[in-house]
Amino acid sequence: MAEEGLCGDRPHHHPPRRLLGEYNHQLGPRHFSSIARPTKGVEMKPTLLSLITANQFAGMDHEDPYTHLSSFYELIGIMGVPGEDEEVVYLRLFPFSLTERKFLARFFPPSRYISAKSAIATFSQGTDEPLCEAWERYKSLLRKCPNHGFDDVAQLNMFCNGLRPQTKMLLDASAGGSMMMKDSEKAITIIDALAANDYQAHHDRSQPTKRGILELDTQNAILAQNKLLSQQMEELKK
Repeated sequence: MAEEGLCGDRPHHHPPRRLLGEYNHQLGPRHFSSIARPTKGVEMKPTLLSLITANQFAGMDHEDPYTHLSSFYELIGIMGVPGEDEEVVYLRLFPFSLTERKFLARFFPPSRYISAKSAIATFSQGTDEPLCEAWERYKSLLRKCPNHGFDDVAQLNMFCNGLRPQTKMLLDASAGGSMMMKDSEKAITIIDALAANDYQAHHDRSQPTKRGILELDTQNAILAQNKLLSQQMEELKK
């Protein structure tokens, strides 16, 4: 007899249970089907091969694998490879972009994945950090860990929960009530708009030197004029 659920309803067919260790495995997006050598032949320009080998990924701690992939795609794009040959070129040239410690455990080890995902989940706005910088920093954390597994709603909740109270009030005011009542698309639009305004305001305030000189010159001119008037008044009294 089939086992019933906890509430006495029909049993549900659950997917196979994952082991705890599987949680740490790389599950990021795959940009090509495999690294198997393609059967189709394509002409490889020496210049392109030189560029690829000059920008190799060694799996060192200071290297970001996803930045390496982005650079690799950009190099292929710059060379103007025909669209139908792109995947073949990717598969043939990608091994040349790797060197030394290039295995998956070194490429994006579990410890780095856990650290990157934790940085997203525990995000908090700095004491003097403006919204525009906090938003860019948060999006940078997401880009560094594209296999984080958080959907748009979860991402926005983590971001908003990590903001300072004053910033949350500004977002709620821009939302016309509460950001929690907006869907992810509208929430992103609101945050982008407010961050853009915030950036412009900070950019305007980042040039105090010219204004300071102007204000000082104006004050000096007023003082000089007052001094001149005082001297003229003294001359009239004589």
